Amino acid sequence: MRHLARSFAASLLIAALLTPASHAQPFPEFERQKAEEARKKVDEEATDESYKAAVKHKQDVKKTVDPWGNLRTPSAGGNK
Repeated sequence: MRHLARSFAASLLIAALLTPASHAQPFPEFERQKAEEARKKVDEEATDESYKAAVKHKQDVKKTVDPWGNLRTPSAGGNK
């Protein structure tokens, strides 16, 4: 009977020691979420960079517009 109790206790001890190891393994769902969040962050940064480049390009291209320029005569500016 003692031999049976010792082997049972030993098996419980081995099971107890192996249980935390299974909990330490990362879950595939968690890893997938982590990868998806990293991908979204990279996408947002790329979007921000392209927006800033577009705004800068628009400011560089912006020219002065004179809607009344073709209605003025060259001599109208000097007579005040």
